[in-house]
Amino acid sequence: MDIKRTEHPKGPVLFKLFVFPIIYVFASLPFIITNAIGNIIYLLLYKLLKYRVKVVRYNLNRSFPEASEGRLKEIEIKYYQHLSDLFLESLKGLTSTAKELKKRMKNVDQHIYDDYYEKGQSFIVVMSHSGNWEWVCQMSQVVCKQQIQCIYKTLSNKGFDWLMYKIRGRFGAIPVPMEQILRLMTVNRKVVTATAFIGDQNPSSGKNAHWTTFLNQDTPFMNGPEKIAKMFNYPIVYLSSTKIKRGYYEARSEILVENPKDYEDGIITDMIAKRTEQEILNQPEIWLWSHRRWKHKRNA
Repeated sequence: MDIKRTEHPKGPVLFKLFVFPIIYVFASLPFIITNAIGNIIYLLLYKLLKYRVKVVRYNLNRSFPEASEGRLKEIEIKYYQHLSDLFLESLKGLTSTAKELKKRMKNVDQHIYDDYYEKGQSFIVVMSHSGNWEWVCQMSQVVCKQQIQCIYKTLSNKGFDWLMYKIRGRFGAIPVPMEQILRLMTVNRKVVTATAFIGDQNPSSGKNAHWTTFLNQDTPFMNGPEKIAKMFNYPIVYLSSTKIKRGYYEARSEILVENPKDYEDGIITDMIAKRTEQEILNQPEIWLWSHRRWKHKRNA
C-alpha cells in the first residue's frame, strides 16, 4: 500500500533565495569548524544576550530545590553549551550523510524496531526534548524498516518551518504537524509505521491536559500519545537520549506499554512523565530548560 504523506509547506521565495544558501554553506562546514562557531554562539546567547537566562534559572531552581548553587550553575552553563551545539547540529542535518548520522546518533536497541516490523505491528514512540531529537527523527528512518512519522509543532516563521520540514524528511521520514497526525495515522493504518511524539511538549493550555507531579512541580502533560495509542491499540516505546560527547549521541528504547487498552485513563501519561523525569535526571544539561514548561496553573 502506498504511504500517504503530508504536504511540504511553501517557504517564502526570499528565504529560499537569500537565507537558505547561507544556511546551506554553514551546514556544509566540517564539525571542527561548526564546533568553533558553536563556542561563539554560546558566548552570544549566554554571556551577551542572556537568552532566557531568567527562565532557565527559574526552571532549574524549582526542579532541583535541594541542589546547591554551584550545581545549578554547572547545569546552566552546560545547558547553554549544549543549546549552542544543538542549533548547529540541527542545521547539519541538511547535509550530513546517512553513514555519518548512524555514527553520530546510534540506535542502541534496534532489535525492538526490527521485531515489531517482522510482526507487522505499528507502534508509537515517545521521547522528550533531550539530546538531539532532530537527529533521532532522521536516524530512525535511516536504520528502521518501518515508515517513520515524526510529529512536530508548526513554527511561526514560515521560512524556518519550510527548512525544518526539509531537514526532517531528508531520509524518508514523514514530518507531521500536530493537528494532522490523527488523520494521517488513520489513512496509513495498513502500513507498518512508528509514530514519534515529543511527550514533554507544553500543552497550549492546562484545561484538557493531564496533571501530574513532574520534577517536584504540578505539571500539565498532553495526553495525546495515550489517547491515540488506545484508539489504535498501538504499543508505546519510550526513546531516551544520552549525549556521549560533543556531536555524538545514543538513543535507547524500551517497551513502555504493550497493550494500552488494558490501562485506565491517565496511567500511561503518568508513566511517560515518570520515564521522562528519569531521563532528565540522568543528564539534566541536555534537556530544553529554556522553554516555559510551567506557565500553566491547574486552576487557571
